[in-house]
Amino acid sequence: MKSVWSGGSSFVATAVAVGLVAAGVSIGLGMGRLAVPGRVQALTSLADEAFAVCTVPLGSGVEGLFMLDFETGDLSGGVLNPATGKFAGAYKHNVLPDLGFKAGQAKNPRFLMVAGEADLQTGVAPFAPAVLYVTDSSTGITVAYAIPFNPQQAVATPFVSKLELLDVARPRGGGAKAGAGAVKPRKDKE
Repeated sequence: MKSVWSGGSSFVATAVAVGLVAAGVSIGLGMGRLAVPGRVQALTSLADEAFAVCTVPLGSGVEGLFMLDFETGDLSGGVLNPATGKFAGAYKHNVLPDLGFKAGQAKNPRFLMVAGEADLQTGVAPFAPAVLYVTDSSTGITVAYAIPFNPQQAVATPFVSKLELLDVARPRGGGAKAGAGAVKPRKDKE
């Protein structure tokens, strides 16, 4: 008795080979999509008893380094000129009044500082696509600052700029309230 498959063994081998190739192509394409890395953006923060520092991407491949001095409340930052590798930009702002401290009142203050990503559409100055958040560890009051940044300015000449207070959040009894001098949202013309 002749098997049905005896004359068709080359057909079966071809069908199995085609099936394996198709499976391999499907798996390969799926793995290829998984293997393509997405854009990763790293913001870093670190603190000790006296200072907190963080890095912030400012746009166009430029990063800023910001440092908060707990003793004075001075938040300062620097921007490296990509062409020279030298600090060409500087930021300076004192956070104590924004956090509700009165002159001479800050005794051994403790702060937290982190950066976040934000595409701000407020104010008239161009802002970096990031925000700095500073929190008073004893009260939880948090302030948010916009970072004025113009990529052309970063490579042209040295600059000094002031951080812009966006808002103040008071988690214990009050929620978020706008601080004095906060940046006002732009009103679009119709």
